[in-house]
Amino acid sequence: MERLRNDTCSLRIPPSPATSTTSFQAFVAISESFTQMEMASSIATTVPSKMPNLPWEIIVDILSRLPATSLLRFRCVSKPWCSFIDSPDFIKIHLSQSQKTSSNLSLILGFLGIYSIDFDSLDCARVLRPPFSTSDVSNSCNGLVLLMGPNQTPFLWSPSTRKYKTLPDSPLKYPDDGDASSFSLYKRYGFGYVDQEDDYKVFRVVEFRGPDSIWVGSEAKIYSLKSNSWKMVEDYPYPLPRIKGWGVHVNGVLHTVLCISNSEKEIVAFDLRSEENYTVRKPDFSPVEYVDLSVSAMAGCLCLVGFRKYRRRTDIWIMKEYGVKKSWSKLLSIAALDGEPYSIVSPLAYSKTGDEVLLNCDDEKLVWYDLRRKTTREVNVRGLPFRFYAEVFIGSLVPLENGGLNRGVSGGVDEIEIRRRAGRQEKRKGKDTRRKRDDFLSEGFKLVL
Repeated sequence: MERLRNDTCSLRIPPSPATSTTSFQAFVAISESFTQMEMASSIATTVPSKMPNLPWEIIVDILSRLPATSLLRFRCVSKPWCSFIDSPDFIKIHLSQSQKTSSNLSLILGFLGIYSIDFDSLDCARVLRPPFSTSDVSNSCNGLVLLMGPNQTPFLWSPSTRKYKTLPDSPLKYPDDGDASSFSLYKRYGFGYVDQEDDYKVFRVVEFRGPDSIWVGSEAKIYSLKSNSWKMVEDYPYPLPRIKGWGVHVNGVLHTVLCISNSEKEIVAFDLRSEENYTVRKPDFSPVEYVDLSVSAMAGCLCLVGFRKYRRRTDIWIMKEYGVKKSWSKLLSIAALDGEPYSIVSPLAYSKTGDEVLLNCDDEKLVWYDLRRKTTREVNVRGLPFRFYAEVFIGSLVPLENGGLNRGVSGGVDEIEIRRRAGRQEKRKGKDTRRKRDDFLSEGFKLVL
């Protein structure tokens, strides 16, 4: 096998196989190569094969550029294919390639159902069907999505592999030895990846408010996918932000905007690895200039969005080097298409050429902003719900069993198999019902059936 990987290939391959090779052509070419490897490993002969085989590096490069859904189908070709595509090393290579080239991207929408929009075309909103009925998307990371299921039970879901994992329950510790009847409870979740630990973590903050809606305190816990357990964060000092999720994930850190002193809004960060809170220094501007601030993430960078009510515009800054205040730069300033200012603007992604930014405006419209011409144009998407919030999603093979990229793709609960089992159970129930009916008719009416 090793000799086959290092053999010189007489077949001419273009320098950029992904740009000139379709998924089907890649399938045929690599299938022939894997077939030759199997034959060579099972037949001890020194006679060279008549058909040339692709070098191993070319095979990996081609496969790493294909969509996750195509790779999952290719697992059925043979055992070597399945073993290779399921391997942790290839899963890392595939994810890294997608992140580096901004490929295999889509938008995942929540609020009025779960939808997906292919980023390259932005033509149609396709309905997604998670294993549980939900429309509440917290956030996504590396191809995994944090959703809220029945009774606000959080679960992780991979739309690519269609596997999911329900997070275990974690009891609350009420302040001052109180109970559920003493407080009003509010929960927010955040989700991210810690590269140093190769672990995915969920951050949960529960806010306790007294009879007069006065904030009494907060409880914070971290869930580790690798250990499948929750851990208390001691002395968490902040109330909840008034947004759908706790924060925005960048570099293993979750971010949000909170009023923590003198009613001035600050960017508050929580490091999923060190489990420490800190503030991120904002760009230089007057705090009274903006009536609202929020954070977002784009292309792996932290963004700050400021709404200027009196000037009727929204400004967006981007931190090009994380943690360095001088790296903040104003990305754009936008007014509404019809003259009315957008109250909510969130940057999602750069275009392929890098000269436009896709924006979610008021959770109602998708708009391209031209950075050079400083103009906007609305994106017409078929089937787009009239209200939504959007997350950029990257298709991947990241598993859900025991966390991280050092596991195979087979982890997690298979929603397809669950639905098949449910179908078989319904068929058995139908047969039992018909048998009981026939027995009743036979006994009650003396019929021979």
